[in-house]
Amino acid sequence: MKKWMLILAVMSVFILSACNEEPDEEEVETVTPVEVEEVTVEDFSVTKSFTARSMPNDQVPVLAEAPGEVEELFVERGDEVEEGDVIAEYSSQYGWMEIEAPIDGIIQELNLQEERMVTTEEPAAVVINTDPLVLNFQLTANNRDLIEVGDDVRYKVSQADRDGEAEVTYIASTAGESGLFDVEAEVEQTDDPVPSGLTAQVELDEVIESDAYVVPTEAIVERGADQFVYIVENDEAIRVDVDVIAMQSQYTAIEPLADDIIAEGDTVVTRGQLTIEDGQTVRIVEED
Repeated sequence: MKKWMLILAVMSVFILSACNEEPDEEEVETVTPVEVEEVTVEDFSVTKSFTARSMPNDQVPVLAEAPGEVEELFVERGDEVEEGDVIAEYSSQYGWMEIEAPIDGIIQELNLQEERMVTTEEPAAVVINTDPLVLNFQLTANNRDLIEVGDDVRYKVSQADRDGEAEVTYIASTAGESGLFDVEAEVEQTDDPVPSGLTAQVELDEVIESDAYVVPTEAIVERGADQFVYIVENDEAIRVDVDVIAMQSQYTAIEPLADDIIAEGDTVVTRGQLTIEDGQTVRIVEED
């Protein structure tokens, strides 16, 4: 009996020892995949948009030399004409006479009908030239300094599904009654011309900060009052606290709060930045 009790006691000791032994646990460091873009140093601009009206560059009324009766009409409203083309023939007290187009362009107005009288008191027609097309818009005194004559500005005419660049040809030296300065920019027409009288949007760029650190806006992390980005050095995420100078939808100009902590060409995290912490190991992956 004593022998069996001794055996049970020894076995209990072994069992208790086995239960108290903890298995070795390997600490596995989490490596977070991230996407990055390079920090650039450049003049950071914001885009300002102004409403413009498309206008002909020339508009000439056509007058009959003498009153008379229209015998034959050769054009319709909207027709294209060249300078010297005969618009109509009419008989007057001075005999057979012609009304000619004074410039190349389009018949915008036509006040003639065959077998009806033509007078010298009102234009028989109005011819406009829309090549180049003029965009007319207005600027405040502050915005007037953003451009000079000869500069190119971006424009978009949504109604005609057209966009491109227009050359600034005129900036008023004095403000009008509204306190705004008139500006004109010319658009070279294509085979599919933009009609006059449409609304356009003209875009101007204003430099907010020269030689600024620029990063994708999505790289900015906000936690409470803090704003920061993560840069990657030797597969390690490093938090850099920053001030936001100016923000746009795609890119943001920043100023690091500490000197020499960020430089042009550094890689800043643009995907995965919300799930990492300062000093964490990361793995850079290509954008999908």
